[in-house]
Amino acid sequence: MMKMASVMMGSDPRVATCRGRLQTRRCQLNQEINKELRLRAGAENLFKATTNRKLRETVALELSFVNSNLQLLKEQLAELNSSVELYQGDSKECVMPMIPLGLKETKEVDFREPFKDFILEHYSEDGATYEDAISDFMDMRQAMRTPVRSTAGVALLFKYYNQLYYIERRFFPPDRSLGVYFEWFDSLTGVPSCQRTVAFEKACVLFNMAGIYTQIGAKQERNTCAGLDGAVDALLRAAGTLRYIHENFTNAPSVDLAADTLLVLGALMTAQARECLFEKLQLQAREAAGGRERELRDDFDMCLDLAQESAQLATTYHQLYEKMQTEGVFNYVPYSWVSLVHVKTEFYKALAHQYCATGLLHATSAPSPSRLAAIYAPYDGHNDGSPGSAAAQLEASALGRAHLAEALALYEEAARLQRMCRELRNKEALSRTVLAQRERAARERAALRDEPDFAELIDAPHILPSSKFQLALTPPDFAQHRVDDLFKPLGPIAVFSAKRHWSAPRLVQLRRDKHTDRHDRQDERKRRSDKRDRSEDNSTYYNQIIRNDEKYSEKYEKRVTKQNGVYISGFENNEYHPKVLDYDKYEYKEYTERESGRKQGRERRKGELRRVASEYNVAKEEGFGFSVRGDAPVVIAAVEPNSLADIGGMREGDFIISIGDKDVKWSGHDDVVRLIQRAGNALTLRLATPMDNSSKSSPSACRQSGSAGSVSAASTSSGSTPRSAPRRAPSWNPFRRHQPRPHTHVHAQHNVLFR
Repeated sequence: MMKMASVMMGSDPRVATCRGRLQTRRCQLNQEINKELRLRAGAENLFKATTNRKLRETVALELSFVNSNLQLLKEQLAELNSSVELYQGDSKECVMPMIPLGLKETKEVDFREPFKDFILEHYSEDGATYEDAISDFMDMRQAMRTPVRSTAGVALLFKYYNQLYYIERRFFPPDRSLGVYFEWFDSLTGVPSCQRTVAFEKACVLFNMAGIYTQIGAKQERNTCAGLDGAVDALLRAAGTLRYIHENFTNAPSVDLAADTLLVLGALMTAQARECLFEKLQLQAREAAGGRERELRDDFDMCLDLAQESAQLATTYHQLYEKMQTEGVFNYVPYSWVSLVHVKTEFYKALAHQYCATGLLHATSAPSPSRLAAIYAPYDGHNDGSPGSAAAQLEASALGRAHLAEALALYEEAARLQRMCRELRNKEALSRTVLAQRERAARERAALRDEPDFAELIDAPHILPSSKFQLALTPPDFAQHRVDDLFKPLGPIAVFSAKRHWSAPRLVQLRRDKHTDRHDRQDERKRRSDKRDRSEDNSTYYNQIIRNDEKYSEKYEKRVTKQNGVYISGFENNEYHPKVLDYDKYEYKEYTERESGRKQGRERRKGELRRVASEYNVAKEEGFGFSVRGDAPVVIAAVEPNSLADIGGMREGDFIISIGDKDVKWSGHDDVVRLIQRAGNALTLRLATPMDNSSKSSPSACRQSGSAGSVSAASTSSGSTPRSAPRRAPSWNPFRRHQPRPHTHVHAQHNVLFR
């Protein structure tokens, strides 16, 4: 709980501040818009379905009322979105207002039952043991809905986004739906969108992250260099986040996540970042002049640099205004935003002409023609016969008066555009900023009334936009806010994820004989040699029996081989010597050709012979007969044939889930080996067989899964049947004739047993 308390620091109740009340009102409008949309959808369906004329007229009237209410609600929401003054700083100076983004609203989602069911079904574990983890994740999402407008709120969104990486891989398989739906409201229109993919949830969280960055940038104190640096950094981070959404998330159901909208919003944040950078240049220029406007007038190069920077900013806003006029964006972006961008375009054009006029009219010496030609040069760079070279031939005072007149005209145009927009009409900060610059330009022009008016006949030449600064967008840094997987006990996410499949963990118990020391093992082996089968390694006894037999020959001797200490005949017809095994000792029934056929009797003898050999090998081996490899989880690398592990049901490639009562999904190779060694002579494991790469499994495992239809669940070695077929290929002659009736009977019997 302490851990989750530190995560919740970025959350704040929405009713605490003016911004919180704005978000609350926006949430209420979103719900009302959703209600009206449902009513309109139902009325439209009824209008299409009915054939009654009177009913159609009633439904059409109801549709008109619903559309009217919906339009009013959208206007109220647009008015809330234009309330940019709530996000501005507390400075009393006249500064241009910024346009921040509002946050997307979402509904609460209950993950308890879907996650518990998936844990039980997919991971074969009790979902009740993960109730705390599920509650922590739900608390984190609830806190994410109300982040604070600071770096703590951004950190909260980053942590939730990083936690979604684990949640998506743990609980959202690509082949089916979990039954969890994420519903988010559009940040500008309030239209709800619902999807079941985690990618939609991630995109919405990133959008809110960009929105908080814009609000942080808008609230900075822009009368200091530190505040302007913070605003530029926050706005560039917002633009980088929006570009990241555009590049990584496609086919979004809501308009605010559409590609065209993201491009326009990203361009808006970049333009506002450049605006803050221009304000910083103005502040540094005033500080360099000692805070006196007269000394700034005397710096001709500084005035021309500020003029070109202002022209560059005006060009950026003009390009943004043209992007907002496109069909997919114009009807979506609030009209107040479009109007404010248009006002800023004209305002910074006027400011560029005013700075140029200030430098020309108050220059202490005649400006060089090359400098004037550079500021008036066209975009293609040719000066001969161009307007720039022609303007360079005019007097500096005449050019200054022309630029000043153009600045006054553009200030009037900016004020007119503000008055035309109902939402911008009451924006006091914007009105005071435009009015202050217009009055300043009017005072400068009034001071020049004693000069002739022929300069007014000259049109101010176009100022070449130029900037000495290149802005770089800052993408989101997810590695800065690392989180721990809340569901880490489920195992390494690279193996135990929703897209991979494995069998239910099965219990395997292996037991071997206890041997205290080397002498005890030798005594035990000696006592067992008295009881063991005579088919073991006894060359003298074997040679005496075989040479006294009537069937002995050199050809027969060459076909007798020694395997695992057991002499086995190698004839094509598998004629084992009748005296190699003592069937009375093992209570075997010796079949004859008259009773059940000669071949079936030999197959019985062959199988029992291998059973005796495997018992001998298990008793002889000191280990359990398997090896492991890898880390987290440790995998069964190999299983020795006819060993305890083989008989107990261990397969190559199995994951070791636990050893005894200890979970080892996250344990390393050395730790698992150490636990196996400590187990002594009784080893209990829980194993899971991967099912995704069934084609790469061992042939024995394929045969077993193919014959049984599922993965084996053998738990002990005493109840398992040894697999003799993979050990030695049968001596089968394809040219040998067989009687069809016995084979038909055998195949029919096998089919019945398989079913």
